[in-house]
Amino acid sequence: MKKITLLITAFLTFNLSFAQDDMAEEIAMMQEIFGVEKASIMEQNIDLSGVNSDAFWKLYDEYEKQRQELGMARIELLQKYTTKKGALTNQQAKDLMAEAVPLRSAGDKLILNYTKRIEKATNALVSVQFYQIENYISDGIRFAILNNIDFIQDKK
Repeated sequence: MKKITLLITAFLTFNLSFAQDDMAEEIAMMQEIFGVEKASIMEQNIDLSGVNSDAFWKLYDEYEKQRQELGMARIELLQKYTTKKGALTNQQAKDLMAEAVPLRSAGDKLILNYTKRIEKATNALVSVQFYQIENYISDGIRFAILNNIDFIQDKK
């Protein structure tokens, strides 16, 4: 799990304060690096012996593509929040929540969907290992982000 912690730390050193024009390119580069490291962690921690590993990796690659799309939307939302100058109005707070809640729900549904599909293609142990690692990483990132951004009442 030490490697996972290092991966999360590396991901969070990514600075969201760069110019808007460079944002998509920078995010794509970071997601590519993050994806390679994450696949390595999956490979080291999921026991694919005795199962169809090709089926697992095919599903994992599909999952990652969709996860990256959601990740891009989350980063854009975080960018909106962190670049707000002055206090948030009630409407701005409401608008942020209207984006945040569906993104969180979509991420949870995506993991669950692929956990079920991985179980059908491999077995329950592999799917649970995938689920556990994926949630460990995503929850670690969420915690670190929340730990490093201002609470709304702190925005001035």
